[in-house]
Amino acid sequence: MSLLWQSLELRSLRLTNRIVAAPTATGTADREGVATEKGLAHYGGLARSGVGLAVVEHHAVSPEGRVRVSQYRLDRDDVVEAHRALTAPFREAGLPAMVQINHAGAAVRDEELRLAEGFRTLAPSPVFHPALPGVLPRALTKGEIGALPGLYAEAARRAVLCGYDGVEIHACHGYLLSQFLSPLTNVRTDGYGGAILSRARILFEVFEAVRSVVDSDLPVAVRLGVADTLPGEEPRGLTIDETVRVARELAALGVDLLDLSGNLNGYDGRGEAWFAPYSRLVKEAVPVPVVCTGGIRSALTAERLLREGVCDLVGVGRPLMADSQALGSWRERLP
Repeated sequence: MSLLWQSLELRSLRLTNRIVAAPTATGTADREGVATEKGLAHYGGLARSGVGLAVVEHHAVSPEGRVRVSQYRLDRDDVVEAHRALTAPFREAGLPAMVQINHAGAAVRDEELRLAEGFRTLAPSPVFHPALPGVLPRALTKGEIGALPGLYAEAARRAVLCGYDGVEIHACHGYLLSQFLSPLTNVRTDGYGGAILSRARILFEVFEAVRSVVDSDLPVAVRLGVADTLPGEEPRGLTIDETVRVARELAALGVDLLDLSGNLNGYDGRGEAWFAPYSRLVKEAVPVPVVCTGGIRSALTAERLLREGVCDLVGVGRPLMADSQALGSWRERLP
């Protein structure tokens, strides 16, 4: 029998197979941070996709943590009721759905937002983000860093009220927590900069704050940026060896799932399953389930990753964006 269709337990959740609908930005929120009709239609289709777990795209934890003006948000209580319409299809389908929570930091690509009155991009250090070389962010004060765990915890609390089955903390793709992880964007000289476990300190504090408010029977995951370069490239910035240390610490703190992707290098690569070498190293180092995402477009590739011990689950993004029912052909290929 294919390993793809084997079940997996995550705290109280039972995943009926090893395929995860990866969190993928859809641009389907309105300016208030809730789903449009297009968003409800998209996630309604995803709820019927046949995956074992869905992770809904990143939601801002604060107004200044947005990536763009129209982004999903969990930054205030009055969005909870509207978000329940987004979780309803998953509950009706019996599909576990987690939600990703995030702060953009310096990675604000929306010029309208950057130019809004009173808005200022924030970052660990006043250095240019590689993706936005013309926008110099302001460094967060120690007090502002100290407030971050509470922002994430409040967003996580709202997520549970919305009906989500767990929370994923976004710490990759060049957003704020991954900016702290990278020495290219974090040149602080206090307790939040320097060696890797100090650069990861705020991630650990955010995780502990989120874990403290999420029901004990629901999982908390971290989407972790594994490196600032792709496998085979000359290492620069955050390295996989450093991330293995972070992964071990998160496992010791009680993380339920590590969902792996790129850091400042984003999520694109060459060929298929480009993060597989990194995923194998993390999986070998930690006793918690690991998701490998990036360039997994076929059932055969997904099955191979599971059989070779690269990961415990496979993340699928773009194929499901193109066709929410794409897994039907996977089941025909690997019954």
